[in-house]
Amino acid sequence: MASAERPRILLLSLAYRDFLDEVYCTLFSRLSELANIKRAKTANAALQIIGETTFKAIIITDEGLAESNQENQEVEKGGIAIVGLHFPNFTPMDKFRRFFEAFGLAWKNGDYHRTTFRLNPSVLLPESIEAASLPGPYSMKVLHVKNAKRQEKIFIPIEGAVTQSLVFPPDYVNQTQAAVAGARLGWGYLVYCGDVNGEDGSNQLILALCGF
Repeated sequence: MASAERPRILLLSLAYRDFLDEVYCTLFSRLSELANIKRAKTANAALQIIGETTFKAIIITDEGLAESNQENQEVEKGGIAIVGLHFPNFTPMDKFRRFFEAFGLAWKNGDYHRTTFRLNPSVLLPESIEAASLPGPYSMKVLHVKNAKRQEKIFIPIEGAVTQSLVFPPDYVNQTQAAVAGARLGWGYLVYCGDVNGEDGSNQLILALCGF
């Protein structure tokens, strides 16, 4: 595919850390093969780029995004925004809640542990995304999201899931929380991915949500 014909993806990294590119090199390399990638590291740059260009997806890579109607409007008019990567690792609890409140969502940060997750058969995905393109069950360490509605939970614990730890004994997990959640906003879609380690399954998930 010629460069000019590739979809455009924006990486919004307003609290950028150098090791982001190292940890997520596999994801970024694959995205670079499939799309034209732009990155904004300041709020002014982000607003300018968003105002000038239409993106297939915006990946919010960290906690640095200040609440802004511009970002809300970009999602609601038909975009896909994926919140993850460094976001679950570095976002304070109160800022986590306020971030999603700005989009009219009651999502709050939940438990933090590793277990195995599967696709929720009741989830309401973007119309352009086929469930078959998403990964099968896989293990990840996540900052869960709670208060998501049933149809907003994308990846949920498998039946009978227990915590997976080299230090602590296994314990049954809270089945009401989700590792990945998504909500339709206007014509667009907002996703939270709580994986803190960049598992291969999460890379596949993000690529699928970007339409690849």
